Amino acid sequence: MRGPRRTASSFISDISDMREGDNMKQKTCRGRVSRLTAGLAAASLIFSTAACSSGSGASAPSGSAGGKKWQGKTLTVCSWGGAIQAAQKKTIFDKFAEKYGCTVAEDTDPSPAKVKAAVQANNMEVDVWDVDTDFAFRGEKQNLFEKIDFSVVKKDGLISNFITDYSVPSECSAICISWNTDKFSEQNHPKTWKEFFDTAKYPGSRTLYSNPMSMLEAVLMADGVDKGKLYPLDVDRAFAFLTKHKKDVQTFWDSGSQSVQLVSSGDNPLGELWAGRVIKAKEEGQPVDYDPNQAIITADSWVIGKGSKNVEMANDFIAFATSAQIVADYAVEYPGNAPCNNNAYKLMTSEQVGKLASSPEKIKNQVYYDVKWWVENYDSVYQRFQDWKMK
Repeated sequence: MRGPRRTASSFISDISDMREGDNMKQKTCRGRVSRLTAGLAAASLIFSTAACSSGSGASAPSGSAGGKKWQGKTLTVCSWGGAIQAAQKKTIFDKFAEKYGCTVAEDTDPSPAKVKAAVQANNMEVDVWDVDTDFAFRGEKQNLFEKIDFSVVKKDGLISNFITDYSVPSECSAICISWNTDKFSEQNHPKTWKEFFDTAKYPGSRTLYSNPMSMLEAVLMADGVDKGKLYPLDVDRAFAFLTKHKKDVQTFWDSGSQSVQLVSSGDNPLGELWAGRVIKAKEEGQPVDYDPNQAIITADSWVIGKGSKNVEMANDFIAFATSAQIVADYAVEYPGNAPCNNNAYKLMTSEQVGKLASSPEKIKNQVYYDVKWWVENYDSVYQRFQDWKMK
């Protein structure tokens, strides 16, 4: 029985465990809205760093008697939990608290429903949110965020595709060609999406993402569309190609853990997977690998919740979090996601950059997804995809 239609906004808020890393970003919002006030209360927040002692490096805020700029203040940041947030705590949150003499309180589950509920209740306890870039663009139109102060937050080096008046990118993710290393070797595996669908050369079943966003880009490249001419997506052509190869695609995975299991077990020796998931599984000794060629690059974004009582402090945080050195530190700590600031690569060793799924060299053969196109077209394309799978 087919479930209820999922709109773009409901998809983004309901999607769970589809992102990379050893602990996928928990985006499940069902049951969370009713607990918003309690969930955001100070008692439930995890404090990453206590207020630091005063120092002479930074000027004190107006009216303070010495000390660091945000001495004694608290900023609340909501991110994805798991390994991603642990890396953010180590490389961003704690360092910001040290520099500014403040406390960074952490929360998790930056779902659209949670942001909207806080705005509607006029109870914006979270100051900075790390959200899907899709939602960052959509939420701007819904008046859910404060404007970014670009006299504080510098655009230099940031990936321009993902910058708006209300958001800047926090990190980039890559969805790639992946394979079972017991079935295919480093020398003999699909290196393009066209080869990925070549069952004569690379026999075995395939698994694809159950989300058309990024999957249709891969399909169109497989059908010969140049990566520089993908948008606007030729949806009819994409579905015609999918229909032709439907017998070769055994599964459409719904979670990152499922995707890796399907490929590593050999059930589906070829798959369209998040690079971060593959990197983690490979480190654990599972027989999986990936090729960064023709990867589709998506992103997350920093936004400031509408009604935040710490807008100036939030802008300082975002400026800090997107600065080249901090972005480089985070990328080294969590190589599953690529830097949002291209200047960060200059501060990394060639070995460190080589571990990333995307880089200035690799992006030449990769494609940034067009978030604006998907915001406008996701509902209709998603419904068509669900109908197609049922046929």
